[in-house]
Amino acid sequence: MPDYKYIDHTADLGIEVKGKSLEQLFINTARAIFETQIKGKILNKAKLSFEIKSISLEELLIEWCRELLYYFSVRRFIPKHYQIEITENFELRALLKGDRFDKKRHQIKLEVKNPTYHNLSVKKLNDYYTATLVFDV
Repeated sequence: MPDYKYIDHTADLGIEVKGKSLEQLFINTARAIFETQIKGKILNKAKLSFEIKSISLEELLIEWCRELLYYFSVRRFIPKHYQIEITENFELRALLKGDRFDKKRHQIKLEVKNPTYHNLSVKKLNDYYTATLVFDV
């Protein structure tokens, strides 16, 4: 069963994501963004690390998406492998490995812009965490 699916949303991109842990939920969200956005082989030749602090789990997820999209926009970084840690105080530490966008190897399928607060939710259901997000495209 896939870790994310698209949901109907007028003019924007709606995604429902799941994961067995918060870290896996956040990683699957990142994968959904970049698998939707980029076509082409992603190599492991670049690294990126950053930390985020937030006031809630929902805000942390929004900030995670913003950071990923910012680093793609500014540094052209495309993550492939994720090592993240999320604390109870809504802090996230990330070490990512991936590639830089190269027009010879990569294509933009759909430009994913900012995450929105519309229909935003993060819940724990039984053994899984689920999130619903809508992105401007």
